[in-house]
Amino acid sequence: MQILELHLKNFGKFTDYHIDFSEQIQVFYGENEYGKSTIYSFIKAMLFGMERGRGRAAGKDEFSRYEPWENPNYYAGMMRFRCGGRTFRLERSFDRYTKSSTLICEDDGEELSVEAGDLEILLGGMTASSFENTAAIGQLTAKPGQELAAELQNYAANYYETGSCEVDLQGALDWLKRRRKQVEQEQKLCREERRERINKLEVRQRYVEMDEERLKEELTETKRELDVLKQKVKEQINEEKDRDHQRERILEAKRNQKERDEKEEKRQQIGKRRITANIGMAVGGVLLLAGVGIFWYRRLVKMKAWLPMASDDFLIAGVGADTLSGLFLTVGIGLLIVGAAVGFLLKGKQRKEKLNHKVGSGDEFSEAARDLEESKTYDGISETAYDMQKLEWEMNRIGEELKEKQLLRSNLKEQLLEMEESSEKEKNLREKLQALELAEIRMKEAAKEMTHGFGERLNTEASRILCEITDGKYSRLLVGEHMNMAVLYDGRRVLAERLSRGTLEQIYFSLRMAALNLLYEEEVPVILDDAFAFYDEKRVKSALKWLSEQSRQVIIFSCQMREKQLLEGWK
Repeated sequence: MQILELHLKNFGKFTDYHIDFSEQIQVFYGENEYGKSTIYSFIKAMLFGMERGRGRAAGKDEFSRYEPWENPNYYAGMMRFRCGGRTFRLERSFDRYTKSSTLICEDDGEELSVEAGDLEILLGGMTASSFENTAAIGQLTAKPGQELAAELQNYAANYYETGSCEVDLQGALDWLKRRRKQVEQEQKLCREERRERINKLEVRQRYVEMDEERLKEELTETKRELDVLKQKVKEQINEEKDRDHQRERILEAKRNQKERDEKEEKRQQIGKRRITANIGMAVGGVLLLAGVGIFWYRRLVKMKAWLPMASDDFLIAGVGADTLSGLFLTVGIGLLIVGAAVGFLLKGKQRKEKLNHKVGSGDEFSEAARDLEESKTYDGISETAYDMQKLEWEMNRIGEELKEKQLLRSNLKEQLLEMEESSEKEKNLREKLQALELAEIRMKEAAKEMTHGFGERLNTEASRILCEITDGKYSRLLVGEHMNMAVLYDGRRVLAERLSRGTLEQIYFSLRMAALNLLYEEEVPVILDDAFAFYDEKRVKSALKWLSEQSRQVIIFSCQMREKQLLEGWK
């Protein structure tokens, strides 16, 4: 590849500025602030584009640094270059509103697509990173970065594995890393989700345990209340039994009272009968006395002893008096006998009734009976029994709910035990992660083995260049896997860091040029922006001499005249 022309339409301090390039070494001399670094950045922006940074980085990125001083909205340029025997015209617009790019082959008018990767193909797969690590050496950036080591390793592995550069080993490793990070992120999300579910289950378990404890307390309290009611009912039943016993006594007393009343009535009846018998006896006595009186009277009349004045009519009546006297005597004696017998019998019966009659009429039980009637506890017992039934229902309800909570807690405990183990998805992710890590390890091991031979080629090429630009002082350069470098000097291995800054710059230059020769078939231009700042006169002369012998295009930006003077002296 050879750059033919640059047109800085509006880029940094330049507006409508044209530059033509020759095929060999071309030096652009200028003092500081002349714009050399701006032209260098313009070449890189044309080849690889330029993106605006985001956030705080936007104020310090190259897009902002080289934004046109005048009319910033018009931010564009053009480059003509030759590649593969054909000439191309590349135009870009960098501003944020009209960003675009066009690539046209001037030989046949074919329009290519930068976005589709046609320019990258023309550059042989070179990227902005590999460009800055090989072909382009800016101010104080001679030391290549780790990107060069990765690219060299990638190139070597691809070349020895496939014979070409179509396979991107580093890209595969990057993909493995990205994929590993994705799997790790998924794994982390799964663990977080599982932890969140565990936390929810633990919270729910705690609530269930609290409910279980509450129900146990309620069950204990309800059982206590039920025991109290049972004791109360027992006491009420005992009281009721006592009352029933008292009622029986009262009923018995009432029955006794009734019997006493009946006996009293009989006694009174007996008394009445005795009175009647006494009256009969009295009447009998009267009749007996009357009969005796009549008898004697009749006898006296007959004797006329002391009734001289008795008339005949009385005597006539006296004839009937004998009969009447006999009748009176008979009836009187009969009444006396009957009355005495009845009185004797009734008196004995009355005496017996008196003996059977107890003192008191049962009035002493009337007050107790009224108290018992007023203090019936049947209703209280029924109400208490109903309360007991309600408590038993409540205990059954609490017991059932407690069983449900205990079952739920058991289920939650089992779920937590299951959640402690990794899910099937986590196991799959872990297996994927292990597979990706193993693939990455194996790929690195394979790359290391494949790049061993390439490392020898790189060391040989870099050693050749270093030997030429140091006039044979350092004939052997040893480059390690991680770009750690050393040289052989007088048979001794000397680390590059122990050498002078000028020699160290020569080592970096040799490594860059060796990598450039090995990595790209297309001869990419070498662009040096004050790259020889730490070179002395002899070193600059040796480097320029080596560059002049190469077939590739060399563009040098310098703030010193020595490069230009040396080149003009050779001509």
